[in-house]
Amino acid sequence: MRQIALTLLLIIFSSYSLAQYDGDDVYDPFADYSEFEEDSQEEADINFFRNGRFFNVGLLFGGRMFTGGMAEFVEASPSPGLALTYFFNLRLALQFSYTYSQHLLGPIPDPANSSTVDGNVGMSSIAFDLKYYFNTNNVTRGLADLNPYILGGFSQNTRSFSLVDQTIVAKDDGAGIDLGFGIEIPVARNEMFIGAQFTYTYVNFATENQPWTQNPNNYLDGDIMQLYLIFGFNFL
Repeated sequence: MRQIALTLLLIIFSSYSLAQYDGDDVYDPFADYSEFEEDSQEEADINFFRNGRFFNVGLLFGGRMFTGGMAEFVEASPSPGLALTYFFNLRLALQFSYTYSQHLLGPIPDPANSSTVDGNVGMSSIAFDLKYYFNTNNVTRGLADLNPYILGGFSQNTRSFSLVDQTIVAKDDGAGIDLGFGIEIPVARNEMFIGAQFTYTYVNFATENQPWTQNPNNYLDGDIMQLYLIFGFNFL
């Protein structure tokens, strides 16, 4: 009887040990998925540090033109500027830019005085725009080097008027919504870049619905269009 009892105890103990071992060796899909995510994040971080940029500074050379009434009475003009871009990752960046331009105003017909209104318009813009760079890994080499992007954001636009034979300078402001696109071509082993950017700004100025003369059609309304060639420096 004693031998039978010992045999039964050995069988029970062996079964328990095997069951316990099987339980420890069960496949856990969540653990593997977590490890996969960590590896992917590490790979993305390494790629950013090798190929990405922390920020860059760009010199803007181009022109500013208008639509609506401003296109009729305000001439297009060169508009230099400066842009500073901070990169969150390889695809998303925040750009701060400042641009300025001087434009000829007029002649605006003034039938009431049998004359015209002439002068100058100074235009300045401060913009905060988000830039999204497209993934070009699956396109041809030539297109991938262009680094295309789109942008959108907000700007504060100020214009000042100085009229001929008048010492008074008038100013008004308008908040704008920016939409645009551009390209950036790296040079000098990605330490510098050459780019081009077009921006359309939908803006409402405070006095754009007030006629400048007795002619009710002489409004200085409209939006802003800017086209720039950019020379920049990357800080890695």
